[in-house]
Amino acid sequence: MGNSALRAHVETAQKTGVFQLKDRGLTEFPADLQKLTSNLRTIDLSNNKIESLPPLLIGKFTLLKSLSLNNNKLTVLPDEICNLKKLETLSLNNNHLRELPSTFGQLSALKTLSLSGNQLGALPPQLCSLRHLDVMDLSKNQIRSIPD
Repeated sequence: MGNSALRAHVETAQKTGVFQLKDRGLTEFPADLQKLTSNLRTIDLSNNKIESLPPLLIGKFTLLKSLSLNNNKLTVLPDEICNLKKLETLSLNNNHLRELPSTFGQLSALKTLSLSGNQLGALPPQLCSLRHLDVMDLSKNQIRSIPD
């Protein structure tokens, strides 16, 4: 994808607070988004080939309410994702996640969590401290144990 097309998306997101770039074959989280850390409310990078999230950038989206990274190649989430204190919706369906960060319970505003189609082997105990969680999808994983 060309730089001018990405720049156009960044400029639009600056005005709307929504950055959506699906089905573009992206292999990494767009570094240009660091300009928008203080005003983005929604990021949707679904259906790409992103393998990791930049730890030094992802935790800086202080107003982010919705993050969708469905159908990517994520194998791990950085601890810094847990700095997203306003995050209400997190969609990570169809990635390659085996576990969640130990600090995942700090996402206190989280209402909807979708982790379908990953490689989780156990129900993450961190989910037990998410008091506002209304919807959770852990289908199509390899869960063999559930914490007490």
